[in-house]
Amino acid sequence: MSSTKKLLRIVLSVLMLAAIFLTGCVGVNKSSTNEKEDGEGSTKNQTITLMTNDSTKPGWKAYQKKIEEATGVKLDIIVTPTNPDDMVAKMTTILSSGDNTIDLMHVNDELITAFSRAGYLEPLEKEVMEPDIVKNFSEQYIKDIPTFNGSIYSVPSYLEILAFWVNHQILKSAGMDVPKNKEEFLKYAKAATKNGIYGYGGSWEKSYVFNEIGTFVNLFGGDYFDWENPKTQEALKFMYDLAHTEKVTPLSQLADIYDPMNQKFIDGKYGMLFMYTGAIPTFEDAKKFSPEQLNIEPMPTFETNDAFIASWHFVLNKSSEKKAASKKVLQYIASQEGQLAYSEMSGRLPARLDVINDPSFTAKGLDSVKNYISNSTLRGRPLVPQSMEFVNGIGAIFQKYVSDDISLEEAVKQAQQEIDRLTE
Repeated sequence: MSSTKKLLRIVLSVLMLAAIFLTGCVGVNKSSTNEKEDGEGSTKNQTITLMTNDSTKPGWKAYQKKIEEATGVKLDIIVTPTNPDDMVAKMTTILSSGDNTIDLMHVNDELITAFSRAGYLEPLEKEVMEPDIVKNFSEQYIKDIPTFNGSIYSVPSYLEILAFWVNHQILKSAGMDVPKNKEEFLKYAKAATKNGIYGYGGSWEKSYVFNEIGTFVNLFGGDYFDWENPKTQEALKFMYDLAHTEKVTPLSQLADIYDPMNQKFIDGKYGMLFMYTGAIPTFEDAKKFSPEQLNIEPMPTFETNDAFIASWHFVLNKSSEKKAASKKVLQYIASQEGQLAYSEMSGRLPARLDVINDPSFTAKGLDSVKNYISNSTLRGRPLVPQSMEFVNGIGAIFQKYVSDDISLEEAVKQAQQEIDRLTE
């Protein structure tokens, strides 16, 4: 969440302004010089423009060379603005104005949700994300995030799982095994809580707690979009009880984002938490990532053991006049070879599950990730086009509830009103 905090807060205002003055202010290239050649001729030696911030990574040049050699298409790189609000404004301006100077973009879950619903992206299910390719990705995730109205709008570039982490030193001191269900989860949380240590640690700042609420709603078999669902309410009450009734997690974490939560876990202040697999390098740098210290464990089964996954996506501007060449690049990115090349460049796990499961593929924490792939349903996070407004709104309501400012009944009512407002 740190790279996407407030990410879509300004999308709607940008869209409203676009119709007024963007067309006149943006350098829109309406030339059709390449259209015939792109549609009917060879794509070899054509140049397309990709907007990404990956180009700042040390391995980018080698990765770009692999793409160009495999496809015969040259890449012109535009670096994405580093500030999230600037990134949203820039990308939204380009797409909403019909600017064809950018062909491909690299966007996150929140932005593809917004852009696909707005009609800014080219569908890819017929020439890139065909059934024999799609079957190698997480089926549920493809349905949850890049699919809209039956079309698929992206090629996911990597996979991160919001996994269950356990401090094995604290677990050993408690004389217990890794929790496998709700009862064992709570029993370990109680046993670990003492002397300034809490059994469960969280990141409950309003724009971050979304992930934990969603995780517990999944575990209880609820529905994030239906807060009148008894199972959704049970998940919320469980989180409240962790802080108030059982006192196994601190209310001070209402101010915490991921960085302080991770540091407290490293410092031995938490017995367990939910965190993305992308934290492996952080814990490894602290010399804490190991089966005897901080390690990923199978998601405990309450009613389900569903887990969230997240990714960034390569998408095609619907206004691009170089769609054939762009799709050729996307075909490579979606291939086994392309997914492995991206993994080598970025240090992230491939989005294709067959690449992860290939015996020759190696990565830190890989066995744990394979366990999730085999034994958990991997879901996309529940998002709406106004993602950050949605995330912050529900987070603020949760904070009021867990702070005893409102009752569970009032929290449910307010959250459902917010969901209905943003999904109607």
